[in-house]
Amino acid sequence: MFVSKHLILSPYCCSYLNKLPVRTISIQPKTILSSGSSKRRKGPPYNHFVQIGDPVLRVQCDPVNRTDIETEEIQSVIKAMKYALKRFDGVGISAPQVGVPLQIMMVQFTSSQLNCWTEEMQNRREMELIPLKVLINPKLKIIDSDQVSHSESCCSMHGFSALVPRCKKVQLTGLDQTGSEVKWSSSGWAARIAQHEFDHLSGKMFVDRAPVETLTFDYWNIVNSRLGDFKLGYGGITAGPRKWFTSGWIFKQGK
Repeated sequence: MFVSKHLILSPYCCSYLNKLPVRTISIQPKTILSSGSSKRRKGPPYNHFVQIGDPVLRVQCDPVNRTDIETEEIQSVIKAMKYALKRFDGVGISAPQVGVPLQIMMVQFTSSQLNCWTEEMQNRREMELIPLKVLINPKLKIIDSDQVSHSESCCSMHGFSALVPRCKKVQLTGLDQTGSEVKWSSSGWAARIAQHEFDHLSGKMFVDRAPVETLTFDYWNIVNSRLGDFKLGYGGITAGPRKWFTSGWIFKQGK
């Protein structure tokens, strides 16, 4: 039996409830009876990425009160974000992508993700490993305003990509998941991921920065080769051989 407990945070960090009144934070009870029942969760934070069209992706996210960071409510959001990031093999995630419009973002680039690219592409896009970084209430400072365009996509607009111009180097400052101050300077591919996730916190999607004519459905050729017999999954990577149609594979491979 699964019981969902809905908790509302302090008004300071959850004024978003006035914008999206049906959204409350759902915390799974810590009991063996809740095992395997995450799919029945009725409200955010979700274990999946919400998709474009969900109003939560278009609101200005609220800051998190520093004293609330280690509360069960905020930690449940962080836990759901980490779960979804792993489940979909993502390189970044923001709280609105799991249904909670708070200023929390994460960035990572693992060795397995890096190895999905050729050495030539790694050098061209200035890719490097990024240990998991959690940033709360981040502030972004542009260090190098020169812009470079590369193909970019998003787990909240699954299956689509476009050419997006991004600044070469940025610096993020904020708080980590314990409330400690952090500073992170990034360039190249890392800076691209950082800017992508930071945009989510102000209701922006990658397509807002892309020339509309570059927007592409990444599987259009497969749809044609299969005469329309094609299904795009939204459930993340499942056990067994990895299926490209149910993961963020295209984002990692690029074009």
